[in-house]
Amino acid sequence: MTMLSQPVAGDEPRNPLFDLAFQAFRNPSVLIGGTIVAAIIIMALAAPLLGTVDPVRIDPGMRLKPPSDLAWMGTDLFGRDVYSRIVYGARSSLLVGLSVAAVAISLGVLVGLVAGYFRAMDIIVMRVMDGLMAIPTFLLAIALVSLTRASIGTVIVALTIPEIPRVVRLVRSVVLTVREESYVEAAISVGTPAPLILVRHILPSTIAPLLVLGTYICAQAILIEAGLSFLGTGLPPEIPSWGNMISEGRTFFQVTPRLVFLPSLFLALTVLGINLLGDGLRDTLDPRIAKRM
Repeated sequence: MTMLSQPVAGDEPRNPLFDLAFQAFRNPSVLIGGTIVAAIIIMALAAPLLGTVDPVRIDPGMRLKPPSDLAWMGTDLFGRDVYSRIVYGARSSLLVGLSVAAVAISLGVLVGLVAGYFRAMDIIVMRVMDGLMAIPTFLLAIALVSLTRASIGTVIVALTIPEIPRVVRLVRSVVLTVREESYVEAAISVGTPAPLILVRHILPSTIAPLLVLGTYICAQAILIEAGLSFLGTGLPPEIPSWGNMISEGRTFFQVTPRLVFLPSLFLALTVLGINLLGDGLRDTLDPRIAKRM
């Protein structure tokens, strides 16, 4: 009589996503960057609970007051609470950064898949992308604001258009490589429809590099939005944003440098955290780098 072998605990299949997440959080860049980004996201989501007063309320009697129990970080030149404006400013920065990254990746993936898979469309699409890459982001934002009006939507559109070609180029390069694989050629030979091949066999190969690129797009969009607001071509002045706070506080920088230093600190921490997270994800998702590490 043959004895049935008992399953060994070590032979149980492991979830590859769990292994990938475990490997990612062993990376110091992912751990530090993820902690910073998570803290900023929590601050933005909990702004109504964390903010002490209305961030747009003007009180001339509290103008340029130093930090106190009533205003933890003092007040600005209009008597508005600096702490509350910083907390609510995280919402504006994250909304712009995440929206630009999401829209640019969504459109870029669609265009990149078409350009890389259908050879006849490649030349036309890539020449259009080259033309879009020639548009300076700041000049495009200034032109859009001049034609319409300053708003979050205008800034998101202005920052998204120059980022789409970067995504298209990345996706196209992945498609050109994966399209030559044997399993894709086998799917083509048996008559699998092109949309099904793109979604089932090619699109999964673009997820890892797109995650890394998305973090860089988000960080750059947050930084450029602050620069546009500093120049007066970004978000409207009544919207709490770190760029608007820096622009308003530069006039009194020698008297009250905290009006520039505090929002600049949170802006720098946010961009640093997102970049660290992107670097860590790149090191984890790239097999060549992960093998050397």
